[in-house]
Amino acid sequence: MCALLAGSGLGVGVWFSRGRDATADERASRSVRVQKERFVRSLLVSGELAAVRAVRITAPPFRGRGPFGIKGLAPEGSHVEPGDLLCQIDNSSLVSTLLTEDLNLEKAENDLVKKEAELEVQIKDLEIQLGQNKLELDKAKLKADIEKSLLSLRDWQDYQFAFQKAKKEYEKTTKSLELANKAAREEVALLRLKREQTAGRIAQLKADIEALEIRADRPGTVLYEIFPPSRWNGEVPRKMQVGDQIFWGWTILSLPDLREMEVRAFVSEVDGGALRPGLRSRIVADSYPGAEFGGTLDHIPELAERLGKATNVRVFTATIKLDRTDPKIMRPGMSVRAEIILDEEEGLVLPRRAVFEENGKFYVRSAQGVKTEVQVRARNSVSCLVEGLAEGTEVKI
Repeated sequence: MCALLAGSGLGVGVWFSRGRDATADERASRSVRVQKERFVRSLLVSGELAAVRAVRITAPPFRGRGPFGIKGLAPEGSHVEPGDLLCQIDNSSLVSTLLTEDLNLEKAENDLVKKEAELEVQIKDLEIQLGQNKLELDKAKLKADIEKSLLSLRDWQDYQFAFQKAKKEYEKTTKSLELANKAAREEVALLRLKREQTAGRIAQLKADIEALEIRADRPGTVLYEIFPPSRWNGEVPRKMQVGDQIFWGWTILSLPDLREMEVRAFVSEVDGGALRPGLRSRIVADSYPGAEFGGTLDHIPELAERLGKATNVRVFTATIKLDRTDPKIMRPGMSVRAEIILDEEEGLVLPRRAVFEENGKFYVRSAQGVKTEVQVRARNSVSCLVEGLAEGTEVKI
């Protein structure tokens, strides 16, 4: 993943001899002169662009056992405005429950209306009965109030008995009416509570269904997040996709702020010790190889992490702060190559092909064919920083 460069090619000094005869031209085409130049040691790494700031969109709390499936996603890279649909989480089970609760609410309302009608009839009958009892009581009282001396003993006793009987009937009906009213209030209250509870569940279900339609609250560009590695996906990190089963709180996607980007550079564990904050970098996006951006190494984590659960490769995810961001071409997740400048110095530089190795030692061959030992202080894919030669020495390549 990472290639350590001891130079970036800036330190290669190549001058061909300018003789006019054919022999000199042929010799120049196969030789170079050692020149003192600025030699740069660097580390070439791969990475990706990321937004410095982003709004993360997470799955809402589910009122039920998870997981829930992703039914739809806004296309990655698409621009959204406030109110646009970002993610549709499968709501089929909630919709089914809502239909059942709608039927329950209709039944609860019908039961309430029916019970109120029944109780109204029952209480009306008792009120009529109470009126009749009151009339009988008043009539009996009139007779019971007649002077005893004006009646025979038998009639007076009959009137007193009739009055007590009418009074008991009146009190009995009054008590029945009180109990009926109390029972009616309790039964109606219970049915109303049942209706309200059902209506509350319906309101909550509607809110839950609406919450499963995740909409943007600000403008932005859609970027899918990584689906957590697990036994369901072979423990291989990948981005979220339609059909994934998710739990509440999982991050589904994000809306990055494209005005300020940074580079997440993946540095192999063996090269991490060479890094330090403040190192300058040159960044090239794979999609736009002609555009180069500068940056500064901003953060190196203390611990390397496994690149994935399926591999033992460990990397440091370093952060490179860009000098500037170009929203026209830069997008989060875009792959880049970064050359981190480790250090630089003045020295004698030769192309790598001018230096050869024998038995652990390094040599060059002069234009006359004489083999000369040199010390290679550093090298990269194109250049070597050498000692043991005089500046301007011509060597074969």
